[in-house]
Amino acid sequence: MKQRRKYTVSQAKNLMHRAIEEIIDPGPRNIDSLWEHFRARCAYCGTQLDRDNRQGHADHAVSGGGNHLGNLVLVCGSCNGDEKREEEWREFLRRKTVGNPALFAEREQVILGWFRLWPRTVSREAPEVVSVRKDLEALIEQFGKKCAELRTTVNATNQ
Repeated sequence: MKQRRKYTVSQAKNLMHRAIEEIIDPGPRNIDSLWEHFRARCAYCGTQLDRDNRQGHADHAVSGGGNHLGNLVLVCGSCNGDEKREEEWREFLRRKTVGNPALFAEREQVILGWFRLWPRTVSREAPEVVSVRKDLEALIEQFGKKCAELRTTVNATNQ
């Protein structure tokens, strides 16, 4: 029996944050070169990835570096979603290859080679963009508070 998907306020807020980021710093339309450079393997653990079944992710290797190709690496769902989280990419790679410095060096060079192919640009947001972004962040926070208020109200009226 297939269960109904449950949507959460946290998921909604995350989607809103992602939508804002996509407006400010759109991701690349074509990531073929990413798959080719990493040979369809996770940059961290080396697992073979299946593009057809979406078992690969473009991981933001450098926090705050944007959505452009020079800040993305190909990574499996386990490394990206379950293990790495907000950990700095080089430290995570060191942890994934513990006891094998040659493997660490090899994978580090592949990642650094990608960064050299697609140098990151530093962009400064215009004051007007910063202002609108702050307004949107406040709206997302307000959304979360109002959803909590709604949950409390619904629970109180159902008792």
